[in-house]
Amino acid sequence: MGNEKRQDVSRFEAMVIQGSLEPTPLQSLDWEKIGFSMTVTPFMGGSIAGVDGLFETPVVVRSGVLRMPAQACALNYGQSLFEGMKARRGVDGKVRLFRARDNARRMASGAERFMLAVPPEELFLETVMDVVKANKEYIPPLGKGSLYIRPLLSGVGMTLAPVPSDTTLFVVYVQPVGAYFKGLACIGVKAEVAYQRAAARGTGWVKAAGNYAPCFQPAKKAKAAGFADTLFLDHGGEYVEEVGSANFAMVKGGKLYVADSPSILKGITRDSVMRIARESMGIDVVFEPLRLDRVLGLGEFASQGPADEAFCTGTAAVISPIGSMTLGETNYVFGGGEVGPVTTRLYDALDGIQTGRLPDSYGWTTIVE
Repeated sequence: MGNEKRQDVSRFEAMVIQGSLEPTPLQSLDWEKIGFSMTVTPFMGGSIAGVDGLFETPVVVRSGVLRMPAQACALNYGQSLFEGMKARRGVDGKVRLFRARDNARRMASGAERFMLAVPPEELFLETVMDVVKANKEYIPPLGKGSLYIRPLLSGVGMTLAPVPSDTTLFVVYVQPVGAYFKGLACIGVKAEVAYQRAAARGTGWVKAAGNYAPCFQPAKKAKAAGFADTLFLDHGGEYVEEVGSANFAMVKGGKLYVADSPSILKGITRDSVMRIARESMGIDVVFEPLRLDRVLGLGEFASQGPADEAFCTGTAAVISPIGSMTLGETNYVFGGGEVGPVTTRLYDALDGIQTGRLPDSYGWTTIVE
């Protein structure tokens, strides 16, 4: 692999207490009810880089907890980020990854910002493929879910001062999952005005571990009030940011409006949806900062009314239709609260590519041999 440092003893193997996590028995899994909860699979993989930034040859080991010191930079200063990917069974029985190289590149970009060693693209892909193959029995049947893949990058070296770690851990674990929301069924969200997801000119665009914990409290309050998730706004409360951990889009007058912001994640599913809409369906795509007033039909957009359709996109969410949004005490309904035709077409196209039901003219999928 070019950018690696071979040693007789793998530091990654030494860091994992192999077998200390008991795998969930395969026979206990109900593919109809798998949901998005924790399941431990038998194998995980990874590598470690030292101060030279060179990763060892990645290895696959039995799943276990990590030997990490309390002084680790990731635990004290949040020097940690991750990716989210899926492996899915196709109509032809083959297992496919979706845009895996884009995940590798996004992790590399975040690693540079967080001053972590950058995993080479081929090392990233090799590790993901090997861990998926090692846990192939845990990939749900077609139409029953997917194997969620979590590449994780953390500074595990000890430091008291707030400075970067001299040791970077790259680890990949997987688990079967069902739908994050309800599949292709409308959800209701709350427009959040009391909390913000990320600071302007901050690191909201990095898939950093620390971006998610601040969302726990407002999300819990929203779900207790009956909402599926929260829609976060920018610091001025005027523009849309993200729906929890997913990008936001709407349809109005036959156009697809996709929210852009320098402080939100550069979604791979978001990009895929925009390209399918523009290149395969001939839909006019407007990718720019999106005002909440435009979404809800307020202010200068009052005569136009709320969005015809709205949805969020992400690896976990895939495409989740939003039937309504509540701002303050007022609830706004999109398209009669039903899944819209554009949302349905986009979902069908994306699902078709990921499962091999439709041709992959974009070259997005990788077959796991």
